[in-house]
Amino acid sequence: MARHLMIAGHGRAGTTLFYNMLRETLKGFEIPPRETSALSTIGQPGDWVSKRPLDIFQVANVARANVRSKQIDLIVPLRDPRDILVSRHSAVPDDYFISADAMYFIGGPDAPAPVMPGFLQIHEAIGTVLRSGIFPQGVFLLKYEDLVNDPDRIQQKLRDALGLQFEGHFSDFGAAEIPEELQGPLNGVRPVEKARAKWLDEEHRARIFDQFSRFPVLFDLLEQLGYEKDRDWFAPFMAWQAASGPRSKRMSFV
Repeated sequence: MARHLMIAGHGRAGTTLFYNMLRETLKGFEIPPRETSALSTIGQPGDWVSKRPLDIFQVANVARANVRSKQIDLIVPLRDPRDILVSRHSAVPDDYFISADAMYFIGGPDAPAPVMPGFLQIHEAIGTVLRSGIFPQGVFLLKYEDLVNDPDRIQQKLRDALGLQFEGHFSDFGAAEIPEELQGPLNGVRPVEKARAKWLDEEHRARIFDQFSRFPVLFDLLEQLGYEKDRDWFAPFMAWQAASGPRSKRMSFV
C-alpha cells in the first residue's frame, strides 16, 4: 500500500526543521524541496511527505481526496505556546509572527498581513482532528522540545511507530544542502540547538502579559499540553506589570 506522511499543526513549532531532517534521512518517499500541501500530492503515485501547518484545517478534505487509498499518517508538531507566541519569522522581522487569534500571511500582493488563523484556532482544529476518527491508528504528536533535545530518540520513535526506514541520523541535520525555499522559515541554517524558554527573555515580558491577559484560555492549554501544572509561573509577569505602571507599547495584531 502506498503511503502519505502529512505534517500539519502548529507553525513555528519546528515544522521546517523536522521536514528537512526527513529530507536528509527518510528512505523511499518523495519529499519536495518546498512546503507542499497534502491536497496537491495525495493523488500522486508512490509514497509522499507533505508539510504545511495549516493543512490541519484540510484533513477531512485530504481523506476524501485519497483516491489511491493510501495509508495516511498524520504528524502534528507541538511547542510550548509561549515560545510560539514570541516566535519571529524572517519574512516579518519587526513583529511577532503568531498571536492567539491571528497569524501572518506571507504570500500574495498584500502580504505580510495578520489574516490567517492564530494559535487558538489551530489548536482547536488539532483537537477536532484527534476526535474525528480519521486516524484509527493514532496521530504522532511531535513536541519541538523533544525533537531538538534528543533528535535521534525521536527518529527511533518514528521508526517504531510508523514503520519508517532511515539512512543517517536526525542529529546530523544540516550536513546536506537545504533548498533555498526551506531556509527562510529556519531563520538561518545552523546546527540543532537545545530547547530554551525564549519567552522568559525580558524583551518578551509585555508580549506574554498581553496575550495571556487577553486570552486566558491559554493558561488551560499550557496545562493540557503538560508545560505547566498551575498558573504560578505568571506571578512574576503580574508583578512586573504592576511595577511598570501604564505604558503605551504597541502590541501585535492590536
